[in-house]
Amino acid sequence: MLCGGILVAFLSGKGAGRKEEKIGKLDDRLKSVKKDLKSKEKSKNGVKKSLKSKKKALEELKKPKKKPKKKSAKKAHSRLKNIGKGKK
Repeated sequence: MLCGGILVAFLSGKGAGRKEEKIGKLDDRLKSVKKDLKSKEKSKNGVKKSLKSKKKALEELKKPKKKPKKKSAKKAHSRLKNIGKGKK
């Protein structure tokens, strides 16, 4: 009797329906994992861009600022003398 019930269930295709159901659940899980991976990849790229811009800003701060060159007193005196005479 038990053997007949198993044989009827096998021939009726109920086992195949369960297999399709399991495959469908796995497909759904696969889709959700892919979606999670995409969101994490986007987050990673955002953090990467942020770090790059912060690093660039830090490098700009570390660069020494160019100071104007000091003119010698002699050149300054001759320049003032020329300005006083009307020359430029």
